[in-house]
Amino acid sequence: MRPRPILTAPNQEWAVDFASDVAASGRRLRIFSVVDSCTRECLALEADTLLPSRRLTRTLQ
Repeated sequence: MRPRPILTAPNQEWAVDFASDVAASGRRLRIFSVVDSCTRECLALEADTLLPSRRLTRTLQ
């Protein structure tokens, strides 16, 4: 197994994640997050009941 490269500057690596939950009303909530792995800065948070791929692509651009 190769060791992870050492990050020395922003935008060398992003971490993306999906989270979901259900509100008391029963509506499903989805959250998409993008974090810069070097600076730990949150670059984007998209939250909605639906997150279509076109919207996620636009967020990553």
